[in-house]
Amino acid sequence: MKRSIGMTCVCAIALTLMMIFGCDSTSTTSPPAAVDADSLALSPDTARVAVDAGFRFTVAAYDSNGAAVTANLDFESGNSGVFTVDATGRVLGVGEGVAWLLVTSGTARDSAVVVVTPAVRGWYPQTSGVAVVLHGVHFRPGGSRGWAVGDGGRILRTLDGGAEWLSQSSGASTALNAVWFTSDAEGWVVGNNGTVLHTTNSGGSWTRLLSAGASEHLNDVHFAHRDTGWVVGADGVILRTANRGVSWQRVTPTAFDLQSVSFTGGREGWAVGDNGVILGTHDGGLKWYTVQPAVTATSLRAVWRASVARANAAGAAGVVPRTVASADSASWLLTNAGAAFDLYGVCFPVPAVGFAVGSNAGGAVLRSDDHGSSWLPQLANSAFRLEDVFFVDAQRGWAVGANGTIVHTVTGGQP
Repeated sequence: MKRSIGMTCVCAIALTLMMIFGCDSTSTTSPPAAVDADSLALSPDTARVAVDAGFRFTVAAYDSNGAAVTANLDFESGNSGVFTVDATGRVLGVGEGVAWLLVTSGTARDSAVVVVTPAVRGWYPQTSGVAVVLHGVHFRPGGSRGWAVGDGGRILRTLDGGAEWLSQSSGASTALNAVWFTSDAEGWVVGNNGTVLHTTNSGGSWTRLLSAGASEHLNDVHFAHRDTGWVVGADGVILRTANRGVSWQRVTPTAFDLQSVSFTGGREGWAVGDNGVILGTHDGGLKWYTVQPAVTATSLRAVWRASVARANAAGAAGVVPRTVASADSASWLLTNAGAAFDLYGVCFPVPAVGFAVGSNAGGAVLRSDDHGSSWLPQLANSAFRLEDVFFVDAQRGWAVGANGTIVHTVTGGQP
């Protein structure tokens, strides 16, 4: 009887403990099994991270009825040199650039853009590896692929936002003054002695076009799209192609050297040059008119047309003319950023925000936040004159100049 009572007590205690703490074999609930989703929503659409910094994306997964499900997810970086991503959707910045983040679940997929920037503010130098004067710079949207050109037939290319610049063989020995790419593969370079170079393989090889039929120094090039582009140069020459460089039309609407040209679409354009000359066209460059009265007699070296109504120019002695609305379309108004600034390049990545570069006892950068009405200097971090500037958005830009100088910003030049 004592043993029987003891066993009864043990069983009672065991039953009580099971009631209090539960039983592992019956109370554990397994998480729902992951399945392939019918649709995915990756958030946010775009994320900006610095090199060596991380950011975690979130993903909502749904079945065919729109109900949320726990899904199998596979993340993939479009360029592991820009960022990596782990199985949870956390990206890590590796190198400056822009790349796609892709998430899939079965046949469902979604994507987002990851912009990686250096953890540096203001303007900072990049290593060009050359000591010649660099006259022109151009970048493709995204900011990874870019080219710079200069004296001695020099062409440089980067695939990583300028972290590394490598020389390309141009086949030219004369000064190259400007560069423009219409796609990642196709680009144009112009220079002295009528030089027009063309590539269809990202600069892997360059071909000199004799169809341009020019002997003058050519100072700038701009293409509205693959087929239609313009070149300007000495003695007022303007060259226009509408068939991808197969043939060129030549006009000389002024005797003054033209330094820069910029278009909005294929019809509305401006060209500027020595003695303050400003030329306009409404028909894609078939006919040009001279802006009268002239707003300045000072040499204008750069022009940028941000929209049909808004354009900005820059030149010697700090002159920075801009357009204002008028009854016709736009008229030019003279403004000045300071006579100590000798300006060579201008770029407005968005209509309100623009940058001008040149020299003032060293390299100089100016920024405007009001369409060019006023300008404030920025620390250029360059001891040498800057000759051209190009921005892919309001934050990321490059400027090039004497002694192989390349400076870059990912903060719109802001410290």
